[in-house]
Amino acid sequence: MGVLAIVACGGGPASSTTSPAAPPTPTIKFTMGAQNASGVSGTGEVVKGSGSFTVTIKLTGMAANSSHISHVHTGSCAKNGGIAYALSQVIADASGAATVTSTVPVDYSIPATGWYVNVHHGPDFSAPANGPSISCGDLPAA
Repeated sequence: MGVLAIVACGGGPASSTTSPAAPPTPTIKFTMGAQNASGVSGTGEVVKGSGSFTVTIKLTGMAANSSHISHVHTGSCAKNGGIAYALSQVIADASGAATVTSTVPVDYSIPATGWYVNVHHGPDFSAPANGPSISCGDLPAA
């Protein structure tokens, strides 16, 4: 007499180990609007890092090869507040466009009173004419 043996093999899918996906990086996008009839506008983005945040602004409509100071301020474009953080100098190219990225080495939480990014007319505050804003963007809470 013959014996018939049936051996079962695991028919399920092979198991694999994968690392869990990294949590998404908190990103806030905002619009930079023209101020004081400057014609300067664009977009911005804030990305929260570990112990820092990075602000990138892209602008058009500036004077060719011009230089401008920029900051994160408390408040809003409609209700200006003081400077919270200095950002990198915004330097326009020959067509009046600029992209600048600044990293601020602090953890942040946008306060209830808000923050906004402001680009000023001149390269510094050495003359009163340099102070007015040419572009501004409110940062919505994340």
